[in-house]
Amino acid sequence: MPITNLQEALPMPESQRAMLPLIDVEHGTKLVLVALPKDVQIPAHKAPYPASVQLLTGRIEVLKGEIWIPMLPGERVVFDKDQPHALKAFESSYLIVTHMRG
Repeated sequence: MPITNLQEALPMPESQRAMLPLIDVEHGTKLVLVALPKDVQIPAHKAPYPASVQLLTGRIEVLKGEIWIPMLPGERVVFDKDQPHALKAFESSYLIVTHMRG
């Protein structure tokens, strides 16, 4: 069933991120819808596989390595395997995180 209302599918929390797995292929691609409230940050971390973030609504910045990249809706940033990355929301935002495990 397609998601036509992000707030209905995953209500925006007040003070921490919320996540809704959309697709999870064993040893393959995993897609997660993330709701990130204004002023919430996901600390720097690494993944043992390539990953990406695509902003659906709102305004965020992502840390890729040592550079903060501002993002607008529709934009996507790809992270290499083991590359440090972080996110911070300047507005309440919805995004898709893709884990490319395969």
